[in-house]
Amino acid sequence: MYEKIIKDFGFSIEKDIESAKLLSQLVKKYKNCVKLEDVKKIIENKEVYILGAGPSIFKHRFLVRNPVIAADGACRALLEINKIPDIIVSDLDGDIPALIECNNRGSIVVINAHGDNIENIKKYVPMLKNILPTHQVPNLEIDNLYNFGGFTDGDRACYLAYKLGAKKLILGGMDFGEIISKYSRNIGKDIDIADEIKRKKLKYAKELIEKLRDKIEIVYL
Repeated sequence: MYEKIIKDFGFSIEKDIESAKLLSQLVKKYKNCVKLEDVKKIIENKEVYILGAGPSIFKHRFLVRNPVIAADGACRALLEINKIPDIIVSDLDGDIPALIECNNRGSIVVINAHGDNIENIKKYVPMLKNILPTHQVPNLEIDNLYNFGGFTDGDRACYLAYKLGAKKLILGGMDFGEIISKYSRNIGKDIDIADEIKRKKLKYAKELIEKLRDKIEIVYL
């Protein structure tokens, strides 16, 4: 669905490739990559909880069990109740202070490179450790970067878990509606109406997760 998505949003393949090459160079420079096998050990043959940042996150964050993967800003919701996610999937446009704190306390950060986050990659990659670097361009081979599939942080977390051998996916905070939580965007209140771009992204996220149903068991909290 990559070509369909970038056409729909007006994204640039060239910028996606530029971002991926930059991420590859930086993790080599700072030597802050984690081995893929170490990530696989967390996930393989496990029932994996994946927490998105939809409005149901306020109740679902209390129900998740390890191993748990947080989609970007959802890590803040877990941090607030003193739960540290095993893995955070992020393109570095969410709650960076929460992400850094979780990373310092043991979370692996799966960073996705795309054309709109080049400056954030430059700024934040040197601050992080235990990074698994990823990109989203089909058939692009870049040393030390992976492409597990997916588009938004939530569905990429699902594809990551599937590709690394999870037995079952248990999803929380995944609502795919018109309401978003403060953990999805810095909106100044607990919930709000999603803008048009966010609603479109959530529509693709739901579609991509549904495509996994014939490959792995998926349940919602």
